[in-house]
Amino acid sequence: MNLLAVRGVAGVIILFLGRELSFLFSAALAAFLGARLTHLLPPGLPAWADTAFLLFMAILGAVLTLINKDTGYYVTGFLVGGFAFNEYFTPGSAALSILPFVVGSVLGAIIIGLLKEWALILVSCLIGAYLLYGVLPVAGIARILLSAGLFIIGALAQVIMFQMQKHADR
Repeated sequence: MNLLAVRGVAGVIILFLGRELSFLFSAALAAFLGARLTHLLPPGLPAWADTAFLLFMAILGAVLTLINKDTGYYVTGFLVGGFAFNEYFTPGSAALSILPFVVGSVLGAIIIGLLKEWALILVSCLIGAYLLYGVLPVAGIARILLSAGLFIIGALAQVIMFQMQKHADR
């Protein structure tokens, strides 16, 4: 499957359901971070080893998020922070920069771990819009405006779902 297609599908799911499906959000970010680590695998491994490694990373990210809801916030924050800082300092790179990853992971874990639901909504919309930014078929200022519009629509959709769940629980 084409990486661009995977990025687009993951972007849409994360944009609209990032808080609701936080385990899938964590799994996608763990897989994207794992893609930056595949070059470190031994060269003598079979061709399917890269895919197995990415699948392992995705399952690990999802399971750590599903173990406990509060732990899931910290795990998701850790993965989001590491991914975001790496994309900011080395965009599109095939390697994982250690210092940005560590600093971003710690900051992300603290922010999302403390602010929980609202931070998860904001960050999942940002990451979803960012993933879709590279897939959009337009260029220039239209791409930026379309990404911003997607961010707003995704945030509104997640806030509406969150509020509906809160009122249904009462």
